[in-house]
Amino acid sequence: MSENTRDTEELRKKLLADVYAGSMAGMPAMFLDESRIKNADSDELKKIAKEYGY
Repeated sequence: MSENTRDTEELRKKLLADVYAGSMAGMPAMFLDESRIKNADSDELKKIAKEYGY
């Protein structure tokens, strides 16, 4: 697995953890981003990360 692939998957894990935590904390609308994050390529994940404040 390349370094870029590992970084992308690590970012995906962090974003999904945020989505799940937010959903459980009373912000269920965050759960709507789950499929977007799961299906995103590297560039799209970077855009989502910026939306989440990373």
